[in-house]
Amino acid sequence: MPSELEALIDAINIELEAGNWSQVVTLTTALYACAVAEGEVQLAELIQDLHWIANDALVHPVEVTVLVLP
Repeated sequence: MPSELEALIDAINIELEAGNWSQVVTLTTALYACAVAEGEVQLAELIQDLHWIANDALVHPVEVTVLVLP
């Protein structure tokens, strides 16, 4: 994986752990574009799913909190 992809993935992981869904939305947009540019189609599809999950977390925070509790 190219280093730009790795850097974005690392940044997303940090924001996911912090529960910062708005940053996840922003970063997944950039990561999706980068993955497509690199020809990483399957990765781009997974990123798109994560992007929508993060959007749902912003719209329905209580429901998502219940789903991600340990």
